[in-house]
Amino acid sequence: MNSFDERSSATRDAWYICFVLLLTFAFNYLDRSIISILVDPIKREFGINDTTIGLLQGGAFAVFYVVFSLPLSRVADRGNRRNLLLTGVVLWCTATASCGLVHSVPELFLARIMVAIGEAVLMPCAVSMLSDSFLPQQRGRALGIFSMGPYLGGAAAAIGGGTLLHSFRSSSVNVPWFGMLSAWRAVFLVVGVLGFILVPLLLMVREPARFRDDGRRAEQPASVGQLYRELRRKRLAILTVIFGFSFIAMAGQTLQAWVPTLFIRAHAWNVKQAGVRLGLTALVLGPLGAISGGVLADRLGRRGWLNSKVILGGLAALISVFASLVLTLPGALVAMVGVASVYFLFGFTYGLSQASIADLMPNRMRAQTTSLYSLVNNLLAAGLGPLLVGVLNDHVFHDPMKIGESMRIVLPTAFLIAAGLLSWGRGAVRHAVADARSGTVSVET
Repeated sequence: MNSFDERSSATRDAWYICFVLLLTFAFNYLDRSIISILVDPIKREFGINDTTIGLLQGGAFAVFYVVFSLPLSRVADRGNRRNLLLTGVVLWCTATASCGLVHSVPELFLARIMVAIGEAVLMPCAVSMLSDSFLPQQRGRALGIFSMGPYLGGAAAAIGGGTLLHSFRSSSVNVPWFGMLSAWRAVFLVVGVLGFILVPLLLMVREPARFRDDGRRAEQPASVGQLYRELRRKRLAILTVIFGFSFIAMAGQTLQAWVPTLFIRAHAWNVKQAGVRLGLTALVLGPLGAISGGVLADRLGRRGWLNSKVILGGLAALISVFASLVLTLPGALVAMVGVASVYFLFGFTYGLSQASIADLMPNRMRAQTTSLYSLVNNLLAAGLGPLLVGVLNDHVFHDPMKIGESMRIVLPTAFLIAAGLLSWGRGAVRHAVADARSGTVSVET
């Protein structure tokens, strides 16, 4: 049995891995984004402004995520990815629960930093594991399904977090073993503890064998020099994918961080209304977009469109420029049309970014290249996007109620830059993917 047959016969194991990684991604995003529904109670308790909230949602997370992502991704390319991911899950779930037990803003920053360090292992491990579990022509669909995770997690944060916060009603909740806690603290604690259900599921995952796209077993771990030479040789394609999709992620993360607050402030929704309505919208349209993007990219790829993923990503980003303007218009119904459109389009592109990296790079370099993408992604998406809205609110408009105007600046600009980059580099991507499919990559021979 050759390696392609071996991989194709492992259908049940492959789809189990995809399901567990999807669920892990959902909890990853839930733990990361639950703070977005708790903005106002945290501000009241600690007496902080929107800029500090923007740092808590973005900067405190992004900087340490990217610092730890690179060395952890090298471990993922060289060692057991399942065990590394399991360690990260335990760390980030513990840190999320700890967010509810802090006594000061610096302690909350520290807890968010620990969430970031734990979550830094997911994308390098998951993209590498899924790329080895599925054939190249199935990769877009598998990574599209995996990319439903942020929408499931974001919906759980909005619906579950908003409902929990609303159901507690009183300012304090009696939590067994922990005593009286503020309602927002209890939400953090519940969410963090729930994540431990991933541990037994991951223990049943078998570490996938490593394969090249030509069907042979993967090469030995690449040296830093080999990685550098491969990145340099494909630099235009890599830069296109990393920066193009990162600007889309910047807009998506900014939307995730601030859209509940937009509807609470600008449209007088309460926390439960914002959580349930926005969460259900994300839960339906985000996964629909993710599956649609992956299936369409695979279909075009089979017809010879080697750069189908960046072409589709650029088109989705261009349409999102107009959708993001609509979501800031007066009137809750009109704004929801814009939100729904962006949720679908962001989901459409999410799996395309990961699949593009897998298409471009040899097996033993995928986790590290994914980490480079995560580095840029988080500096722009988690670090800069949410912070810019807070800074504009506090220091340009000097009015928290001007959040719509702030988002009207940040979101369309990010989407427009993304569309331009992905269009500019589509030729370089086509040539790099053809090179990778030919099996002539020097580090693999």
